[in-house]
Amino acid sequence: MVRRISKHNTNVIFIDNDDSYIRDVLAKFEEVNDYNIKIYSRSKDFFEDFIHIEHTRNEIFIIFLSTSLELDEDNNQVEVLDVLKRIKEINSYSEVILYSDNDNINIVSSAFHYGAYTFIKKNENIILRIENNIKGIISQKNFLIKKEASRRFTRIFLLFIAGLILSLLILYMIFPEWFLT
Repeated sequence: MVRRISKHNTNVIFIDNDDSYIRDVLAKFEEVNDYNIKIYSRSKDFFEDFIHIEHTRNEIFIIFLSTSLELDEDNNQVEVLDVLKRIKEINSYSEVILYSDNDNINIVSSAFHYGAYTFIKKNENIILRIENNIKGIISQKNFLIKKEASRRFTRIFLLFIAGLILSLLILYMIFPEWFLT
């Protein structure tokens, strides 16, 4: 039986130093309780948890990553591209969506190079974009699961047909009189 990705095995994670903004957005998000949602105000805290999570085929991780993150121990801005690269190193199947107030084209294009799924802008449509991206990713993952199951079925069917033909050939070689009318 094919295991489908559903809302209950979808982990939606937000990493933003302004976690109050995310909490306000999520308060308006109708389906918030259907997903496994976590909010981190520091990428360091996120990685402490993310490293220890057992990543299975039946779960997906959708990570919304703000382009403005916290300051590190040396009082330097944590680089969003470094966080993105590390996420992909830990779990390359995670889908990372960047979001920001501004659309710095250099960060966005580099993020796509390092495996970001998409970029959304913080504005009045962010709730709709979050919903659409989550549903789109779930739909895409389910399509890939169905496609793989279909390939497996086709391979099994072709092996069965090949075995049947081979069996008939062997029977014909051993007992040709069975096939004469």
